[in-house]
Amino acid sequence: MREGSRFWRIVGLAAAIIAALAVTFAAAFVIGRATKDPTTDQTYIALAQKTKKVKGETAENRKKTKDLTEQRDALRKKVVEQQKQLDEDKKLYQQYAADVQDGQPGLIVESISPDIDPWYTELGGGFDLYYYPKITVRNSTGHVMFGAYVDYQIIGKDGAVLAGDESASASNIVVYPGKTVVVEDMVKDAGFSGATIKPTKYEATIANTKYPNSTKGIDGQYTGDVKTAVIP
Repeated sequence: MREGSRFWRIVGLAAAIIAALAVTFAAAFVIGRATKDPTTDQTYIALAQKTKKVKGETAENRKKTKDLTEQRDALRKKVVEQQKQLDEDKKLYQQYAADVQDGQPGLIVESISPDIDPWYTELGGGFDLYYYPKITVRNSTGHVMFGAYVDYQIIGKDGAVLAGDESASASNIVVYPGKTVVVEDMVKDAGFSGATIKPTKYEATIANTKYPNSTKGIDGQYTGDVKTAVIP
């Protein structure tokens, strides 16, 4: 009995020692894991790199979002400004939308200047003579005018039409109602000295009140009491 009892005591003591060693090892393992620098761990390094990349992409996306938001706000502001300008232009067109006055041509002839080529006079002739008729007309259309055209004839002393299809013009202009503009032409002399320049009809380009920012043409005939001028 004594031998058996001793045996079991030895076995129990060994088991206790083994258990104690196991606990000591586990504690040492845990302490080692806890005290080890995590930044040297490959998993930690990979996670840190991924986090850094995500932060960078997030910052870049925020900047892009900010830039896009600013561009959107700028476009909205521009649209508002353009709409405001369009409304103002529309009011302006409506302001000058009166009809042509009864009995009055759309372009009233104020004066005619049958200028002669200054070089011809300066050099004493010797080459073809040209005239440069300048016809001053007043806008009586009641519309903003962007182009003016006056057809005229050159009539000889005997009443014969020496030139019947001449035209003086001014384009790319802005002429408000009641204001004047000069339309010009150049015509080669064909025995015109002493002849009369007589306007026959007119055309004008005006604002189209039905369609903002567009234009339309009007025209009309001059009557016999239109102003004329004699070529020197």
